[in-house]
Amino acid sequence: MEIGFNIVTGLLSLSALAYLAILSIMTKGWFRIDNYVLDVLHPGIEVSVIIAVRNEERNIIPLLESLHKQSYARHLIEVIIVDDHSEDNTRQLIGQFRKQNRLDNIILSKPKGIGKKAAITHGVKLATGQLILTTDGDCVLPPDWLKLMVSYYLDHKPGLIIGPVIYHKEKGWLQKLFSLDFLSLVASGAGSIGAKLPLMGNGANMAFPRKAFLEIESSMQGKGFASGDDVFLIHQMTKQFGSGAIHFIKHTGVIVRTMPPRFPGEFLSQRLRWASKAKGDRSGWSVVVPLVVTFFNTFIVLEFVNGFFSPWYFTLYGLFLFLKIMIDLPIMYAFMFFSDMNGKGERA
Repeated sequence: MEIGFNIVTGLLSLSALAYLAILSIMTKGWFRIDNYVLDVLHPGIEVSVIIAVRNEERNIIPLLESLHKQSYARHLIEVIIVDDHSEDNTRQLIGQFRKQNRLDNIILSKPKGIGKKAAITHGVKLATGQLILTTDGDCVLPPDWLKLMVSYYLDHKPGLIIGPVIYHKEKGWLQKLFSLDFLSLVASGAGSIGAKLPLMGNGANMAFPRKAFLEIESSMQGKGFASGDDVFLIHQMTKQFGSGAIHFIKHTGVIVRTMPPRFPGEFLSQRLRWASKAKGDRSGWSVVVPLVVTFFNTFIVLEFVNGFFSPWYFTLYGLFLFLKIMIDLPIMYAFMFFSDMNGKGERA
């Protein structure tokens, strides 16, 4: 039994070193990303905002209101809402909002396929804008979101822009823990982009040229992942245009806010869905990172279990848990400071 304990501790030590190396790369990557400054206000270009929704009657009105309040020229905005077979009043609420505000730039459509990936692909094919922006039905957008995203695109001409996303309106300690976990994912994804090793991003805040999307769509067919899948889109854009074409926009004026999971089952389902996307890419970085994180966390838990057989391992568990916190702290604190979450409670 002692030999087994020692093996777990040895593997935990090795995985801790690998975890330290990965987080160091991500943290350095975060600090390599310059804060975006809007120096010149460019002439506007036509944009299409694509939103895939399903049963979002509780959230759709705040999203539409935030779109309606955008500082970008309204005649240049096309909003395509693709209803993925909603079974509630989502469609009716969208229709009422469009009628009440006399908006003719909101298009409500149904995809031929099922699922978010099919919905986004359907929306892109309908779009007429030069630049495509995506968000989700439970999000709220800052008023300068479109203006800043378009300006960044015109300044840098990237293949794909990933923007920051955070939870808001958390209730209770459990949702605050969900928020912290989500923040670590967004920060890690941003740091990876800064390190020129794009790993992940969130479709709730993305922008890309329509032409680039259509250019890679054919190469995605038959692989089980449609073009609209956010993580797989990042990897395909990287393969097609290089890692330098993937940018993270570091500006508080583009932070998109979304709702946290309401209960543990929803949180677990969300994480399993995100984890399933990893099989769509086999590049070294995309394989190594989740494996190291999984092994490190698993061995920490096993060290805790070992403590029931030999109390000394509770001490080792505490030491490695503290080590993990210290490894995570720099990038977590930096992102919290950036997103104005550091000790200030609810975000504005």
